[in-house]
Amino acid sequence: MALDFAIILAYLALMLGIGLYYRRFAAKNLENFFLAGRSVPGWLNGVSYSAALVSADAASGYGGLAAVTGVFVCWWYLTRFGLALFVGAVLFAVFWRRLALFTSLEFYELRFTGRPASLLRFWIAFRTSFIAMPAWTGTTLLAAYKIMEPVMGMGKTTTLLWVVPVSFLYVFLSGYKGVVVSNLVQMVIFTLGTGSVAVLTVAHFGGPSALAARLLAEYGPAGAEMLRVVPPLRHDVFPLAAAFAWLVGQTVGYGGDAAPVGGAVEGQRILSTRSPREAVTMYVVTALTMFTFVMLVSLPCVAAPLLWPHLRDPGADRELAYGLLMKEMLPHGLMGLAVAGLLAGVMSTVSDNLNFGGQVMLNDLYRRWVVPSGSDRHYLVVGKLCMVVILAMALAVVYSVHILFDVAVFMLQLSAAELPANWAQWWWWRFNGKARVAASFGGAGIFCLVVLGPKLLLRAGATWASALVLPWWWETFLVMGLTTVLWVAVALLTKPDPEPLLDEFYRRARPLGSWGPVRARLAAAGAATVASVNGDAGQPAREGREVAS
Repeated sequence: MALDFAIILAYLALMLGIGLYYRRFAAKNLENFFLAGRSVPGWLNGVSYSAALVSADAASGYGGLAAVTGVFVCWWYLTRFGLALFVGAVLFAVFWRRLALFTSLEFYELRFTGRPASLLRFWIAFRTSFIAMPAWTGTTLLAAYKIMEPVMGMGKTTTLLWVVPVSFLYVFLSGYKGVVVSNLVQMVIFTLGTGSVAVLTVAHFGGPSALAARLLAEYGPAGAEMLRVVPPLRHDVFPLAAAFAWLVGQTVGYGGDAAPVGGAVEGQRILSTRSPREAVTMYVVTALTMFTFVMLVSLPCVAAPLLWPHLRDPGADRELAYGLLMKEMLPHGLMGLAVAGLLAGVMSTVSDNLNFGGQVMLNDLYRRWVVPSGSDRHYLVVGKLCMVVILAMALAVVYSVHILFDVAVFMLQLSAAELPANWAQWWWWRFNGKARVAASFGGAGIFCLVVLGPKLLLRAGATWASALVLPWWWETFLVMGLTTVLWVAVALLTKPDPEPLLDEFYRRARPLGSWGPVRARLAAAGAATVASVNGDAGQPAREGREVAS
């Protein structure tokens, strides 16, 4: 045990060292602190983004799902990340980087106008910094406890005392530059630690074939289902319909909004890359490394019910599965490495969320609405205080949430309402600010009506409302469909945004999609300008001929 703690302490000291090394660079100005001077290579941002998305919550959440589903759990992260990340790479990365914004939320006052634009920027900044980032940071810290409790015997508060101070200090000192560099180190440690758990778990059962045979012998038809590659049509936790809902809910709209409530924070990574080409590279590297990292922490947990059958019981805390495997399989030394690896994942996510959330709270709330003309030094101080606020809210989440899966599904459904609108705002010139407001606020209303309404009625004693409670995947489809009908109707029944605004946005971003009238208008203006220039050039010659004659 002493060796394990020595390895963990060495890792924590390394993270603090990285924070101290980059503190002077980060302190120079806001772009250095929040965007690393826009000088990050695409591949490094890709690894960093994977680090932010794969953490102890992946080990706890995906590992717990693997224990009650089986091999087909891979579709949970394939449908969530596989297609979505390539959509972001091919259809959006270049266009976001062309805009050269400080935060992705500045997009709304560039694309729309008037009160709708201001309202959208304010609302999305508020929900990002006060809802999404605290929620996802809190679930990550809770996941750390779900690993440390069975492995090291630590309670919530003790776990937080190990993780939070170092996570906060190195991002507080080094800003985004320290985050991406530390993420690279963290993912190397994470891969070594989780790879050890995977190899030793499979070896414990005599190899992959022997593990499969043991599942069939112990669980019969249920064991055969656990070995399926594709989700079954009927399953209590993850049927094929749920996989499809997850695919649609995570892919449709992806890339069009780089600060969604669903937890993605790639806007900061796109804007911090050296060029649009590097932004595309970021997405591709993320997709490839993501699959590898999540597979390492989820598939070993398919074997967990063979050792702890109660994990498959209704109501059991299945998210302890990965921690139990670590404690059972790893000798001292490797245990310290694996714990350091998972802490690395936790710290990468926490530091990313604090840095990004602080940037949004500072730039899109404080600087936009409170103090619009302060100095860089003033904003650096306030930005760090914003990170403190987000961390405090995240700690409140840790003590009020029990199951990570429930938070993930809730955030997906809440974000799914407006996802198709995220594509429309880039691809359809007729999509205006009023339609975007309808998608954001009308979608939230529809979510409350479809998802929360029946449950509140049941709590109030209306037993008939049980017929209105749908599986979460059908709720997701219904919320997305109704919200899309709403914003399409609003877009068609109201006037488009002013032509000068649309023209300027198109000149800067040159987006894909249905922008025919804008393209035609700009082409006509360009032709008129050329004709005017040619006419002016010919005027002196004509005047000379007239004088000569």
